[in-house]
Amino acid sequence: MPAIKSLPENVWSRIAAGEVVERPASAVKELTENALDAGATRIAVSLKDGGRLRITVDDNGEGIAFDDLPLALMYHATSKLREISDLERISTLGYRGEALASLAAVADVEIRSRQADDSEGGLVRTHDGKISEHIRVKCSQGTRVQVSDLFSGLPARRKFLKSASGELRRAAVFLREYSVCNPAVSFFLEHDGKEIFSTDGSGDRKRVLAKIWPEGAEIQTVNIQSEHMTLECWFQSRAGISGRGDLMSFVNGRAVNDPVIRSAVATAARELAGNWALFFTLEPSLVDVNIHPAKAEVRFRYPDEIYSALHAAVKRLGSPGYISAITDSPVRINPSPAKMNHQVKTQTPRTQPGWNFHDSESRINDSKGYGHDDFGQNDSESASLFSDAGNETGGVIFMGQNSGGYLVFDTQEGLVIIDPHAAHERINYERIKSSAEKSQNVQKLLVPVILHPTLALETAEFESALKDSGFEFENTASGVEMRSVPAIGSVDFEPEALLRASLKALKNNHDGDTRNILWRMWATMACKASVKLTTKLTQDEALTLWRNLHECEQPFVCPHGRPVMIELKNDDLLKRFGRE
Repeated sequence: MPAIKSLPENVWSRIAAGEVVERPASAVKELTENALDAGATRIAVSLKDGGRLRITVDDNGEGIAFDDLPLALMYHATSKLREISDLERISTLGYRGEALASLAAVADVEIRSRQADDSEGGLVRTHDGKISEHIRVKCSQGTRVQVSDLFSGLPARRKFLKSASGELRRAAVFLREYSVCNPAVSFFLEHDGKEIFSTDGSGDRKRVLAKIWPEGAEIQTVNIQSEHMTLECWFQSRAGISGRGDLMSFVNGRAVNDPVIRSAVATAARELAGNWALFFTLEPSLVDVNIHPAKAEVRFRYPDEIYSALHAAVKRLGSPGYISAITDSPVRINPSPAKMNHQVKTQTPRTQPGWNFHDSESRINDSKGYGHDDFGQNDSESASLFSDAGNETGGVIFMGQNSGGYLVFDTQEGLVIIDPHAAHERINYERIKSSAEKSQNVQKLLVPVILHPTLALETAEFESALKDSGFEFENTASGVEMRSVPAIGSVDFEPEALLRASLKALKNNHDGDTRNILWRMWATMACKASVKLTTKLTQDEALTLWRNLHECEQPFVCPHGRPVMIELKNDDLLKRFGRE
Protein backbone atom coordinates (compact mmCIF):
# COMPACT_ATOMS: atom_id res chain seq x y z
CA MET A 1 0.00 0.00 0.00
CA PRO A 2 1.44 3.43 -0.91
CA ALA A 3 2.49 5.73 1.92
CA ILE A 4 -0.05 8.26 3.17
CA LYS A 5 0.78 11.84 2.18
CA SER A 6 -0.97 15.19 2.46
CA LEU A 7 -2.54 16.32 -0.79
CA PRO A 8 -1.13 19.49 -2.40
CA GLU A 9 -3.33 22.55 -2.01
CA ASN A 10 -4.11 22.74 -5.73
CA VAL A 11 -5.54 19.20 -5.50
CA TRP A 12 -7.55 19.34 -2.30
CA SER A 13 -8.91 22.80 -3.11
CA ARG A 14 -10.32 21.50 -6.40
CA ILE A 15 -11.82 18.48 -4.65
CA ALA A 16 -13.50 20.78 -2.14
CA ALA A 17 -14.64 23.13 -4.89
CA GLY A 18 -16.33 20.25 -6.71
CA GLU A 19 -18.83 19.89 -3.86
CA VAL A 20 -19.79 23.56 -4.06
CA VAL A 21 -19.48 24.46 -7.74
CA GLU A 22 -21.00 21.82 -10.01
CA ARG A 23 -21.86 24.03 -13.00
CA PRO A 24 -22.44 27.72 -13.89
CA ALA A 25 -25.80 27.71 -12.11
CA SER A 26 -23.98 26.73 -8.89
CA ALA A 27 -21.79 29.82 -9.19
CA VAL A 28 -24.83 32.02 -9.86
CA LYS A 29 -26.53 30.55 -6.79
CA GLU A 30 -23.59 31.15 -4.44
CA LEU A 31 -22.96 34.69 -5.65
CA THR A 32 -26.65 35.63 -5.58
CA GLU A 33 -27.03 34.32 -2.04
CA ASN A 34 -24.00 36.39 -0.99
CA ALA A 35 -25.65 39.45 -2.54
CA LEU A 36 -28.91 38.82 -0.67
CA ASP A 37 -27.02 38.34 2.60
CA ALA A 38 -25.38 41.72 1.94
CA GLY A 39 -28.80 43.39 1.77
CA ALA A 40 -28.84 44.01 -1.98
CA THR A 41 -32.04 45.38 -3.54
CA ARG A 42 -30.72 45.03 -7.09
CA ILE A 43 -28.96 41.97 -8.51
CA ALA A 44 -27.89 41.79 -12.15
CA VAL A 45 -26.52 38.55 -13.64
CA SER A 46 -24.78 38.35 -16.98
CA LEU A 47 -23.74 35.09 -18.66
CA LYS A 48 -21.53 34.42 -21.64
CA ASP A 49 -21.94 31.09 -23.44
CA GLY A 50 -24.29 29.82 -20.74
CA GLY A 51 -21.78 30.88 -18.07
CA ARG A 52 -19.08 28.56 -19.35
CA LEU A 53 -16.97 31.50 -20.54
CA ARG A 54 -18.04 34.20 -18.11
CA ILE A 55 -20.41 34.81 -15.19
CA THR A 56 -20.92 38.29 -13.73
CA VAL A 57 -23.05 39.05 -10.68
CA ASP A 58 -23.41 42.74 -9.78
CA ASP A 59 -25.26 43.95 -6.66
CA ASN A 60 -25.82 47.14 -4.65
CA GLY A 61 -25.36 45.53 -1.23
CA GLU A 62 -23.15 46.55 1.68
CA GLY A 63 -19.91 45.80 -0.12
CA ILE A 64 -16.60 44.43 1.17
CA ALA A 65 -13.88 46.49 2.85
CA PHE A 66 -10.66 46.85 0.85
CA ASP A 67 -8.55 45.00 3.41
CA ASP A 68 -11.05 42.13 3.57
CA LEU A 69 -11.05 41.39 -0.17
CA PRO A 70 -8.16 38.88 -0.06
CA LEU A 71 -9.72 37.20 2.98
CA ALA A 72 -12.99 36.75 1.07
CA LEU A 73 -11.11 34.39 -1.27
CA MET A 74 -9.74 32.18 1.49
CA TYR A 75 -11.42 28.94 2.58
CA HIS A 76 -13.49 29.19 5.77
CA ALA A 77 -13.22 32.99 5.96
CA THR A 78 -16.65 34.47 6.64
CA SER A 79 -18.40 37.35 8.37
CA LYS A 80 -21.46 35.24 9.22
CA LEU A 81 -20.19 32.84 11.89
CA ARG A 82 -17.97 33.37 14.90
CA GLU A 83 -18.31 30.31 17.14
CA ILE A 84 -19.68 26.78 17.05
CA SER A 85 -22.94 27.75 18.76
CA ASP A 86 -23.78 29.94 15.75
CA LEU A 87 -24.32 26.74 13.75
CA GLU A 88 -27.42 26.12 15.88
CA ARG A 89 -29.17 29.28 14.64
CA ILE A 90 -28.07 30.05 11.10
CA SER A 91 -30.12 32.90 9.66
CA THR A 92 -28.05 33.73 6.56
CA LEU A 93 -27.99 31.95 3.22
CA GLY A 94 -24.21 31.59 3.24
CA TYR A 95 -22.12 30.76 6.29
CA ARG A 96 -19.33 28.29 5.45
CA GLY A 97 -16.93 30.74 3.84
CA GLU A 98 -16.17 28.49 0.89
CA ALA A 99 -18.04 29.81 -2.17
CA LEU A 100 -15.56 32.43 -3.40
CA ALA A 101 -12.57 30.25 -2.52
CA SER A 102 -14.11 27.34 -4.42
CA LEU A 103 -14.71 29.52 -7.47
CA ALA A 104 -11.12 30.76 -7.37
CA ALA A 105 -9.95 27.12 -7.33
CA VAL A 106 -11.71 26.26 -10.61
CA ALA A 107 -11.81 29.60 -12.50
CA ASP A 108 -10.31 33.08 -12.72
CA VAL A 109 -12.13 35.46 -10.37
CA GLU A 110 -12.28 39.25 -10.20
CA ILE A 111 -14.05 41.11 -7.38
CA ARG A 112 -14.78 44.85 -7.33
CA SER A 113 -16.43 46.17 -4.20
CA ARG A 114 -17.05 49.38 -2.25
CA GLN A 115 -18.78 50.08 1.03
CA ALA A 116 -21.09 53.08 1.41
CA ASP A 117 -18.75 55.11 3.64
CA ASP A 118 -15.66 54.61 1.48
CA SER A 119 -14.66 57.13 -1.19
CA GLU A 120 -13.21 54.41 -3.37
CA GLY A 121 -13.40 50.68 -3.58
CA GLY A 122 -11.07 47.81 -4.17
CA LEU A 123 -10.28 45.15 -6.75
CA VAL A 124 -8.84 41.70 -6.28
CA ARG A 125 -8.02 39.17 -9.01
CA THR A 126 -7.05 35.51 -8.92
CA HIS A 127 -5.40 33.24 -11.45
CA ASP A 128 -4.78 29.52 -11.06
CA GLY A 129 -6.13 29.68 -7.51
CA LYS A 130 -3.73 32.45 -6.37
CA ILE A 131 -4.29 36.18 -5.82
CA SER A 132 -2.59 38.02 -8.67
CA GLU A 133 -3.70 41.61 -7.98
CA HIS A 134 -5.15 43.69 -5.14
CA ILE A 135 -5.55 47.42 -5.77
CA ARG A 136 -7.83 50.38 -5.02
CA VAL A 137 -10.23 51.42 -7.79
CA LYS A 138 -13.23 53.64 -8.40
CA CYS A 139 -16.47 51.66 -8.40
CA SER A 140 -20.10 51.82 -7.35
CA GLN A 141 -21.33 50.79 -3.92
CA GLY A 142 -21.86 47.07 -3.70
CA THR A 143 -20.01 44.10 -5.15
CA ARG A 144 -19.33 42.89 -8.67
CA VAL A 145 -17.93 39.36 -9.06
CA GLN A 146 -16.77 38.07 -12.41
CA VAL A 147 -15.95 34.38 -12.93
CA SER A 148 -14.12 33.52 -16.17
CA ASP A 149 -13.29 30.22 -17.89
CA LEU A 150 -15.05 27.94 -15.43
CA PHE A 151 -13.32 24.54 -15.12
CA SER A 152 -10.72 25.53 -17.73
CA GLY A 153 -8.11 23.64 -15.70
CA LEU A 154 -10.42 20.67 -15.14
CA PRO A 155 -11.30 19.26 -18.59
CA ALA A 156 -12.85 16.16 -17.01
CA ARG A 157 -15.41 18.35 -15.22
CA ARG A 158 -15.86 20.78 -18.11
CA LYS A 159 -16.85 18.07 -20.59
CA PHE A 160 -19.87 17.19 -18.45
CA LEU A 161 -21.34 20.67 -18.81
CA LYS A 162 -24.44 20.95 -20.98
CA SER A 163 -24.87 23.19 -24.01
CA ALA A 164 -24.98 26.96 -23.55
CA SER A 165 -28.80 26.92 -23.67
CA GLY A 166 -28.89 24.05 -21.16
CA GLU A 167 -26.64 25.83 -18.68
CA LEU A 168 -28.57 29.07 -19.19
CA ARG A 169 -31.84 27.33 -18.42
CA ARG A 170 -30.52 26.00 -15.12
CA ALA A 171 -29.25 29.39 -14.05
CA ALA A 172 -32.49 31.06 -15.12
CA VAL A 173 -34.61 28.60 -13.14
CA PHE A 174 -32.63 29.33 -10.00
CA LEU A 175 -32.76 33.11 -10.48
CA ARG A 176 -36.50 33.07 -11.12
CA GLU A 177 -37.07 31.09 -7.93
CA TYR A 178 -35.11 33.58 -5.85
CA SER A 179 -36.98 36.47 -7.48
CA VAL A 180 -40.22 34.87 -6.21
CA CYS A 181 -38.76 34.48 -2.73
CA ASN A 182 -37.45 38.08 -2.75
CA PRO A 183 -40.03 40.16 -4.64
CA ALA A 184 -38.67 43.40 -3.12
CA VAL A 185 -35.35 42.79 -4.90
CA SER A 186 -35.06 43.62 -8.59
CA PHE A 187 -33.41 40.82 -10.59
CA PHE A 188 -31.97 41.04 -14.08
CA LEU A 189 -30.57 38.22 -16.22
CA GLU A 190 -28.93 38.58 -19.61
CA HIS A 191 -27.23 36.04 -21.83
CA ASP A 192 -24.77 36.97 -24.57
CA GLY A 193 -26.03 40.55 -24.36
CA LYS A 194 -29.74 39.66 -24.61
CA GLU A 195 -32.18 40.18 -21.74
CA ILE A 196 -33.70 36.89 -20.55
CA PHE A 197 -35.58 37.81 -17.40
CA SER A 198 -36.17 40.76 -15.08
CA THR A 199 -38.31 41.86 -12.13
CA ASP A 200 -38.99 45.35 -10.83
CA GLY A 201 -38.50 44.78 -7.09
CA SER A 202 -42.00 46.09 -6.31
CA GLY A 203 -42.52 43.55 -3.52
CA ASP A 204 -45.55 41.99 -5.24
CA ARG A 205 -44.97 38.23 -5.11
CA LYS A 206 -48.04 37.42 -7.17
CA ARG A 207 -46.79 39.71 -9.91
CA VAL A 208 -43.50 37.81 -10.05
CA LEU A 209 -45.27 34.44 -10.09
CA ALA A 210 -47.40 35.65 -13.00
CA LYS A 211 -44.18 36.15 -15.00
CA ILE A 212 -43.08 32.59 -14.29
CA TRP A 213 -46.22 30.47 -14.26
CA PRO A 214 -48.45 29.97 -17.34
CA GLU A 215 -51.21 32.43 -18.08
CA GLY A 216 -54.84 31.54 -17.73
CA ALA A 217 -55.31 29.86 -14.36
CA GLU A 218 -55.83 31.98 -11.24
CA ILE A 219 -53.00 32.13 -8.72
CA GLN A 220 -54.27 31.42 -5.20
CA THR A 221 -52.63 31.84 -1.82
CA VAL A 222 -53.25 30.88 1.80
CA ASN A 223 -51.35 31.24 5.08
CA ILE A 224 -51.11 28.31 7.48
CA GLN A 225 -49.81 28.58 11.03
CA SER A 226 -48.82 25.71 13.32
CA GLU A 227 -47.09 25.59 16.68
CA HIS A 228 -43.54 25.84 15.33
CA MET A 229 -43.81 27.26 11.81
CA THR A 230 -45.82 29.29 9.34
CA LEU A 231 -46.45 28.42 5.71
CA GLU A 232 -47.20 30.90 2.98
CA CYS A 233 -48.55 28.75 0.17
CA TRP A 234 -49.13 29.87 -3.42
CA PHE A 235 -50.90 27.59 -5.88
CA GLN A 236 -51.96 27.57 -9.51
CA SER A 237 -54.16 24.74 -10.75
CA ARG A 238 -53.04 22.65 -13.72
CA ALA A 239 -56.37 20.89 -14.07
CA GLY A 240 -56.61 19.26 -17.46
CA ILE A 241 -52.88 19.63 -18.13
CA SER A 242 -50.77 16.50 -17.94
CA GLY A 243 -47.27 16.43 -16.50
CA ARG A 244 -45.87 17.29 -13.13
CA GLY A 245 -46.42 20.81 -11.83
CA ASP A 246 -43.75 23.29 -10.79
CA LEU A 247 -42.53 23.22 -7.18
CA MET A 248 -40.57 25.99 -5.48
CA SER A 249 -39.89 25.55 -1.78
CA PHE A 250 -38.07 27.83 0.63
CA VAL A 251 -37.15 27.50 4.27
CA ASN A 252 -36.34 30.80 5.97
CA GLY A 253 -35.64 32.29 2.55
CA ARG A 254 -33.38 29.44 1.40
CA ALA A 255 -34.28 27.51 -1.76
CA VAL A 256 -34.32 23.81 -0.91
CA ASN A 257 -35.05 20.58 -2.74
CA ASP A 258 -35.98 18.68 0.37
CA PRO A 259 -37.40 15.11 0.39
CA VAL A 260 -39.78 15.85 3.27
CA ILE A 261 -41.33 18.78 1.39
CA ARG A 262 -41.41 16.86 -1.90
CA SER A 263 -43.19 13.97 -0.23
CA ALA A 264 -45.72 16.27 1.40
CA VAL A 265 -46.47 18.00 -1.91
CA ALA A 266 -46.79 14.63 -3.68
CA THR A 267 -49.44 13.67 -1.15
CA ALA A 268 -51.20 17.01 -1.53
CA ALA A 269 -51.09 16.82 -5.33
CA ARG A 270 -53.33 13.76 -5.26
CA GLU A 271 -56.13 16.21 -4.58
CA LEU A 272 -54.78 19.38 -6.20
CA ALA A 273 -52.43 19.06 -9.16
CA GLY A 274 -50.69 22.27 -10.05
CA ASN A 275 -47.82 24.68 -9.50
CA TRP A 276 -46.68 25.29 -5.93
CA ALA A 277 -44.57 27.97 -4.24
CA LEU A 278 -44.05 27.24 -0.53
CA PHE A 279 -42.42 29.55 2.01
CA PHE A 280 -41.79 28.00 5.42
CA THR A 281 -40.74 30.27 8.27
CA LEU A 282 -39.54 28.89 11.59
CA GLU A 283 -36.97 29.53 14.28
CA PRO A 284 -33.45 28.87 12.91
CA SER A 285 -32.79 26.54 15.85
CA LEU A 286 -35.60 24.24 14.63
CA VAL A 287 -33.99 23.48 11.26
CA ASP A 288 -30.53 22.14 10.44
CA VAL A 289 -29.27 23.62 7.17
CA ASN A 290 -25.77 22.17 7.46
CA ILE A 291 -26.42 18.64 6.16
CA HIS A 292 -25.87 18.97 2.40
CA PRO A 293 -22.76 20.12 0.47
CA ALA A 294 -24.82 22.45 -1.70
CA LYS A 295 -27.23 23.34 1.15
CA ALA A 296 -30.10 21.98 -0.97
CA GLU A 297 -31.61 19.87 1.83
CA VAL A 298 -32.44 20.61 5.45
CA ARG A 299 -33.51 18.63 8.50
CA PHE A 300 -36.63 19.69 10.40
CA ARG A 301 -37.04 19.31 14.14
CA TYR A 302 -40.80 18.76 13.61
CA PRO A 303 -41.23 17.25 10.12
CA ASP A 304 -44.81 16.18 10.84
CA GLU A 305 -45.85 19.82 10.77
CA ILE A 306 -44.77 20.04 7.12
CA TYR A 307 -47.37 17.42 6.19
CA SER A 308 -50.04 18.97 8.40
CA ALA A 309 -49.46 22.45 6.98
CA LEU A 310 -49.72 21.20 3.39
CA HIS A 311 -52.85 19.21 4.26
CA ALA A 312 -54.46 22.34 5.73
CA ALA A 313 -53.46 24.39 2.70
CA VAL A 314 -54.96 21.86 0.29
CA LYS A 315 -58.17 21.75 2.28
CA ARG A 316 -58.46 25.54 2.15
CA LEU A 317 -57.44 25.89 -1.50
CA GLY A 318 -59.77 23.08 -2.50
CA SER A 319 -62.82 24.92 -1.18
CA PRO A 320 -65.12 25.82 -4.09
CA GLY A 321 -64.50 29.31 -5.37
CA TYR A 322 -61.75 30.04 -2.87
CA ILE A 323 -59.45 32.86 -4.00
CA SER A 324 -57.40 34.44 -1.21
CA ALA A 325 -55.23 37.49 -0.75
CA ILE A 326 -52.05 37.32 1.28
CA THR A 327 -53.67 39.50 3.92
CA ASP A 328 -56.05 36.70 4.88
CA SER A 329 -55.86 35.57 8.48
CA PRO A 330 -53.73 32.44 8.74
CA VAL A 331 -55.39 29.08 9.21
CA ARG A 332 -54.30 27.50 12.49
CA ILE A 333 -53.74 23.78 12.73
CA ASN A 334 -53.56 21.50 15.74
CA PRO A 335 -49.90 20.64 16.33
CA SER A 336 -50.63 17.51 18.32
CA PRO A 337 -48.94 14.54 16.56
CA ALA A 338 -51.75 12.28 17.67
CA LYS A 339 -54.26 14.38 15.74
CA MET A 340 -52.23 14.94 12.59
CA ASN A 341 -53.64 13.28 9.50
CA HIS A 342 -50.96 13.07 6.82
CA GLN A 343 -52.99 11.38 4.13
CA VAL A 344 -56.07 12.72 2.44
CA LYS A 345 -58.58 10.04 1.59
CA THR A 346 -60.73 10.48 -1.48
CA GLN A 347 -63.72 8.42 -2.51
CA THR A 348 -64.51 7.83 -6.14
CA PRO A 349 -68.24 8.26 -6.83
CA ARG A 350 -69.80 4.91 -7.63
CA THR A 351 -71.84 4.36 -10.73
CA GLN A 352 -75.49 3.44 -10.40
CA PRO A 353 -75.92 -0.17 -9.30
CA GLY A 354 -77.30 -2.85 -11.54
CA TRP A 355 -76.91 -3.49 -15.25
CA ASN A 356 -77.55 -1.25 -18.20
CA PHE A 357 -78.94 -3.64 -20.80
CA HIS A 358 -79.13 -2.69 -24.46
CA ASP A 359 -81.04 -3.96 -27.45
CA SER A 360 -79.93 -7.55 -27.95
CA GLU A 361 -79.99 -7.04 -31.72
CA SER A 362 -77.22 -4.39 -31.62
CA ARG A 363 -74.57 -6.59 -33.15
CA ILE A 364 -71.09 -5.44 -34.02
CA ASN A 365 -71.23 -6.79 -37.57
CA ASP A 366 -73.90 -4.23 -38.36
CA SER A 367 -71.76 -1.10 -38.51
CA LYS A 368 -73.82 1.16 -40.73
CA GLY A 369 -75.55 3.09 -38.02
CA TYR A 370 -72.68 3.89 -35.70
CA GLY A 371 -71.42 7.10 -37.31
CA HIS A 372 -68.22 8.78 -36.09
CA ASP A 373 -65.96 6.73 -33.81
CA ASP A 374 -65.46 8.56 -30.51
CA PHE A 375 -62.24 6.62 -30.04
CA GLY A 376 -60.65 8.17 -33.09
CA GLN A 377 -61.49 5.82 -36.00
CA ASN A 378 -64.31 5.78 -38.52
CA ASP A 379 -66.41 2.65 -38.27
CA SER A 380 -66.37 2.08 -42.00
CA GLU A 381 -62.63 1.48 -41.84
CA SER A 382 -62.91 -1.48 -39.48
CA ALA A 383 -61.26 -4.76 -40.44
CA SER A 384 -61.57 -8.27 -39.02
CA LEU A 385 -62.15 -8.13 -35.28
CA PHE A 386 -61.29 -11.56 -33.91
CA SER A 387 -57.83 -13.03 -33.64
CA ASP A 388 -59.37 -16.27 -34.93
CA ALA A 389 -58.99 -15.92 -38.70
CA GLY A 390 -61.83 -18.35 -39.31
CA ASN A 391 -64.34 -16.19 -37.51
CA GLU A 392 -64.80 -12.83 -39.28
CA THR A 393 -67.04 -10.88 -36.95
CA GLY A 394 -69.00 -13.37 -35.05
CA GLY A 395 -72.29 -12.39 -33.49
CA VAL A 396 -71.00 -10.10 -30.75
CA ILE A 397 -73.71 -8.48 -28.62
CA PHE A 398 -73.05 -5.69 -26.10
CA MET A 399 -75.09 -6.73 -23.07
CA GLY A 400 -74.33 -3.79 -20.77
CA GLN A 401 -72.04 -2.13 -18.23
CA ASN A 402 -72.14 -3.28 -14.62
CA SER A 403 -71.95 -1.08 -11.54
CA GLY A 404 -68.18 -1.51 -11.44
CA GLY A 405 -67.83 -0.04 -14.92
CA TYR A 406 -66.91 -3.27 -16.74
CA LEU A 407 -68.37 -4.01 -20.17
CA VAL A 408 -70.05 -7.37 -20.86
CA PHE A 409 -70.28 -8.84 -24.34
CA ASP A 410 -71.98 -12.01 -25.59
CA THR A 411 -70.09 -13.87 -28.32
CA GLN A 412 -70.67 -17.19 -30.07
CA GLU A 413 -68.06 -18.75 -27.75
CA GLY A 414 -69.32 -17.32 -24.46
CA LEU A 415 -69.15 -14.14 -22.37
CA VAL A 416 -66.34 -11.56 -22.45
CA ILE A 417 -65.88 -8.96 -19.70
CA ILE A 418 -63.69 -5.97 -20.67
CA ASP A 419 -62.01 -3.27 -18.60
CA PRO A 420 -62.71 -0.17 -20.78
CA HIS A 421 -59.82 1.86 -19.36
CA ALA A 422 -57.26 -0.89 -19.97
CA ALA A 423 -58.71 -1.47 -23.44
CA HIS A 424 -58.50 2.20 -24.36
CA GLU A 425 -54.92 2.30 -23.06
CA ARG A 426 -53.96 -0.54 -25.37
CA ILE A 427 -55.65 1.10 -28.37
CA ASN A 428 -53.99 4.47 -27.83
CA TYR A 429 -50.64 2.87 -27.08
CA GLU A 430 -50.50 0.94 -30.33
CA ARG A 431 -51.72 3.89 -32.40
CA ILE A 432 -49.02 6.13 -30.98
CA LYS A 433 -46.36 3.48 -31.49
CA SER A 434 -47.43 3.05 -35.10
CA SER A 435 -47.44 6.81 -35.67
CA ALA A 436 -44.04 7.28 -34.01
CA GLU A 437 -42.50 4.70 -36.34
CA LYS A 438 -43.44 6.85 -39.32
CA SER A 439 -41.37 9.88 -40.31
CA GLN A 440 -42.55 13.43 -41.09
CA ASN A 441 -45.69 13.00 -39.01
CA VAL A 442 -46.48 16.67 -38.34
CA GLN A 443 -49.69 18.41 -37.38
CA LYS A 444 -49.81 22.16 -38.06
CA LEU A 445 -51.46 24.24 -35.36
CA LEU A 446 -54.27 26.50 -36.55
CA VAL A 447 -53.34 28.98 -33.81
CA PRO A 448 -49.61 29.08 -32.88
CA VAL A 449 -48.84 28.69 -29.18
CA ILE A 450 -46.63 31.42 -27.67
CA LEU A 451 -44.28 29.73 -25.22
CA HIS A 452 -43.76 31.07 -21.73
CA PRO A 453 -40.16 32.40 -21.34
CA THR A 454 -39.18 29.57 -18.99
CA LEU A 455 -40.61 26.97 -21.35
CA ALA A 456 -38.88 28.65 -24.30
CA LEU A 457 -35.52 28.29 -22.54
CA GLU A 458 -36.10 24.59 -21.95
CA THR A 459 -37.18 24.16 -25.55
CA ALA A 460 -34.01 25.80 -26.87
CA GLU A 461 -31.89 23.22 -25.06
CA PHE A 462 -33.55 20.31 -26.90
CA GLU A 463 -34.69 22.12 -30.04
CA SER A 464 -32.93 19.77 -32.46
CA ALA A 465 -34.46 16.60 -30.98
CA LEU A 466 -37.89 18.23 -30.79
CA LYS A 467 -37.77 19.33 -34.42
CA ASP A 468 -36.75 15.84 -35.49
CA SER A 469 -39.87 14.46 -33.78
CA GLY A 470 -42.31 16.89 -35.42
CA PHE A 471 -42.32 20.07 -33.31
CA GLU A 472 -41.72 23.34 -35.14
CA PHE A 473 -40.86 26.70 -33.56
CA GLU A 474 -40.39 30.25 -34.78
CA ASN A 475 -38.93 33.33 -33.09
CA THR A 476 -41.29 36.29 -33.45
CA ALA A 477 -41.71 39.72 -31.91
CA SER A 478 -44.14 38.13 -29.43
CA GLY A 479 -41.63 35.48 -28.39
CA VAL A 480 -41.06 31.86 -29.37
CA GLU A 481 -44.10 30.39 -31.11
CA MET A 482 -44.84 26.68 -31.49
CA ARG A 483 -46.19 26.17 -35.02
CA SER A 484 -46.63 22.39 -35.19
CA VAL A 485 -46.59 19.25 -33.05
CA PRO A 486 -46.11 15.56 -33.83
CA ALA A 487 -49.21 13.95 -35.33
CA ILE A 488 -49.66 11.09 -32.89
CA GLY A 489 -52.23 8.89 -34.52
CA SER A 490 -55.72 10.07 -33.67
CA VAL A 491 -54.98 10.83 -30.02
CA ASP A 492 -55.61 14.50 -29.31
CA PHE A 493 -53.30 16.21 -26.81
CA GLU A 494 -53.15 19.83 -25.69
CA PRO A 495 -50.05 21.16 -27.57
CA GLU A 496 -48.26 22.71 -24.59
CA ALA A 497 -48.85 19.61 -22.47
CA LEU A 498 -47.38 17.47 -25.25
CA LEU A 499 -44.31 19.73 -25.42
CA ARG A 500 -43.78 19.72 -21.65
CA ALA A 501 -44.08 15.93 -21.48
CA SER A 502 -41.62 15.56 -24.35
CA LEU A 503 -39.12 17.86 -22.64
CA LYS A 504 -39.42 15.85 -19.45
CA ALA A 505 -38.66 12.66 -21.37
CA LEU A 506 -35.65 14.21 -23.11
CA LYS A 507 -34.20 15.48 -19.83
CA ASN A 508 -34.35 11.98 -18.40
CA ASN A 509 -33.04 10.30 -21.54
CA HIS A 510 -29.74 8.58 -20.79
CA ASP A 511 -29.56 6.03 -23.61
CA GLY A 512 -29.66 8.45 -26.54
CA ASP A 513 -32.65 6.77 -28.23
CA THR A 514 -34.72 9.92 -28.67
CA ARG A 515 -37.52 8.52 -30.81
CA ASN A 516 -38.09 5.56 -28.50
CA ILE A 517 -38.12 7.63 -25.31
CA LEU A 518 -40.54 10.16 -26.80
CA TRP A 519 -43.15 7.74 -28.07
CA ARG A 520 -43.11 5.96 -24.72
CA MET A 521 -43.82 9.27 -22.97
CA TRP A 522 -46.62 10.03 -25.43
CA ALA A 523 -48.04 6.57 -24.85
CA THR A 524 -48.00 7.21 -21.10
CA MET A 525 -49.93 10.42 -21.69
CA ALA A 526 -52.44 8.49 -23.79
CA CYS A 527 -52.94 6.04 -20.94
CA LYS A 528 -53.81 8.90 -18.59
CA ALA A 529 -56.19 10.32 -21.18
CA SER A 530 -58.03 7.03 -21.65
CA VAL A 531 -61.62 6.61 -20.54
CA LYS A 532 -62.03 5.91 -16.85
CA LEU A 533 -63.61 2.82 -15.39
CA THR A 534 -66.43 4.97 -14.03
CA THR A 535 -67.23 6.47 -17.46
CA LYS A 536 -70.63 5.41 -18.76
CA LEU A 537 -70.32 4.26 -22.36
CA THR A 538 -73.10 4.22 -24.88
CA GLN A 539 -73.86 1.12 -26.89
CA ASP A 540 -72.10 2.51 -29.97
CA GLU A 541 -69.02 3.51 -27.96
CA ALA A 542 -68.76 0.07 -26.36
CA LEU A 543 -69.02 -1.71 -29.73
CA THR A 544 -66.45 0.64 -31.26
CA LEU A 545 -64.11 -0.02 -28.36
CA TRP A 546 -64.47 -3.77 -28.93
CA ARG A 547 -63.71 -3.42 -32.61
CA ASN A 548 -60.69 -1.15 -32.15
CA LEU A 549 -59.32 -3.36 -29.39
CA HIS A 550 -59.42 -6.48 -31.56
CA GLU A 551 -57.53 -4.66 -34.29
CA CYS A 552 -54.56 -4.31 -31.91
CA GLU A 553 -51.55 -6.58 -32.16
CA GLN A 554 -51.89 -7.48 -28.48
CA PRO A 555 -55.51 -6.94 -27.35
CA PHE A 556 -55.36 -9.07 -24.20
CA VAL A 557 -53.16 -6.93 -21.92
CA CYS A 558 -52.76 -3.19 -21.38
CA PRO A 559 -49.35 -1.48 -21.87
CA HIS A 560 -48.66 -2.01 -18.16
CA GLY A 561 -49.23 -5.78 -18.33
CA ARG A 562 -52.67 -5.88 -16.71
CA PRO A 563 -55.41 -8.03 -18.30
CA VAL A 564 -57.86 -6.25 -20.57
CA MET A 565 -60.53 -8.94 -20.73
CA ILE A 566 -61.83 -12.06 -18.99
CA GLU A 567 -63.46 -14.80 -21.08
CA LEU A 568 -66.08 -17.26 -19.84
CA LYS A 569 -66.41 -19.98 -22.47
CA ASN A 570 -69.77 -21.66 -23.05
CA ASP A 571 -68.27 -25.00 -22.01
CA ASP A 572 -67.15 -23.45 -18.71
CA LEU A 573 -70.62 -22.06 -18.10
CA LEU A 574 -72.15 -25.46 -18.75
CA LYS A 575 -69.83 -27.03 -16.19
CA ARG A 576 -70.54 -24.36 -13.60
CA PHE A 577 -74.28 -24.84 -13.96
CA GLY A 578 -73.98 -28.64 -13.88
CA ARG A 579 -75.15 -29.10 -17.47
CA GLU A 580 -72.23 -31.12 -18.78
